[in-house]
Amino acid sequence: MPAIVIIALIVCGSITLTILGCVSMGTSYAEKKRGLQQGASQRDLEALQQQVSKIHDEIDSLKIQLQELIQIAKGITQ
Repeated sequence: MPAIVIIALIVCGSITLTILGCVSMGTSYAEKKRGLQQGASQRDLEALQQQVSKIHDEIDSLKIQLQELIQIAKGITQ
């Protein structure tokens, strides 16, 4: 009799885990599909391009400031 109970628990546990796995995979797929709707990735790309452009402008500004510092340092040492 205890063997039948153990087997029944194993079967019920396996069925429960299978159902939970399927639900988890289904919700994950639905979220991924919703996130890949047309336009969502385009907005992300535009935001990244704006950030890259801003960083590029900051780098250009830093280059100019660095050149000025080099000129100041050369003027002091000469």
